[in-house]
Amino acid sequence: MPTIEQNLILWGKVDGWNDDGDKWSGRWGGTELEWSASIFPRIRKFIPASTILEIAPGYGRWTQFLKRFCDHLIAVDVTPACIERCKQRFAADSHLSCYVNDGKSLAMIEDRSVDFAFSFDSLVHVESDVIAAYLAQLGKKLKPGGFAFLHHSNLESYRKSIWLPKAIGRPQPIGPDGKPASVSRILGLRRRLQSTLTDWGMVNTFDNRAESMSARVFRESCDAAGLDCRSQELVNWNHGPSLIDCFSVVTPRDGQPHQPSRLVKNPHFMDEAEQARRTAEFYSALS
Repeated sequence: MPTIEQNLILWGKVDGWNDDGDKWSGRWGGTELEWSASIFPRIRKFIPASTILEIAPGYGRWTQFLKRFCDHLIAVDVTPACIERCKQRFAADSHLSCYVNDGKSLAMIEDRSVDFAFSFDSLVHVESDVIAAYLAQLGKKLKPGGFAFLHHSNLESYRKSIWLPKAIGRPQPIGPDGKPASVSRILGLRRRLQSTLTDWGMVNTFDNRAESMSARVFRESCDAAGLDCRSQELVNWNHGPSLIDCFSVVTPRDGQPHQPSRLVKNPHFMDEAEQARRTAEFYSALS
């Protein structure tokens, strides 16, 4: 269960970002393909927007696209190295503002000033208390009629069945310098066994997902924050068919009648990545 402090260590090392995070789009064949195939179709209803807030941008993997769709883009991250890199990378873009926060607060943003808030492939690593804090903040920062698209963990839904893969594989040890520590031969064999069983359908616990977070917990936090959770898409990620991630769309309630959330289960999300990669490779080979 990663804490804010653990995430600071894990994501704060510059040498882990030598490609600005593009390696995490490898299953799609690249960052631009992931944006085009899997992100843009899901958020096209909400952009362009006057003011966009990106929570946990990392080194700007999605910032480089979002900045094209707004008059003002605000990037907020708990990791100073990430914000420093965003400032360097987008120094020529005067409509970007970058801030370091405490991992929960959006105090630097005016109330009722954000048209669209976004986070992808980052908040999956934070626990339910952090998500609840951000939702409480978004309840204040979003304009009436504004929306947020947030990618978060759904691993809590599998709380009764994750003990076995965790027992088999055990987490990758992290050294005091924040880098993966060396593992014994036995642990390496156990992790390969875990990978094989995950591909056969066992719950994926490889990707450092928050164990206290789920679609249900997210909806409960929305209620407490005065937000309507309009839709949730449960998806698999990297290994196996288990729906360990969730894409949630929220909007301020602002005195309007509560609308029930629409929910869809998508165990074929990673097929989008494979199809995008294969299509791009096919046409890239043409001369």
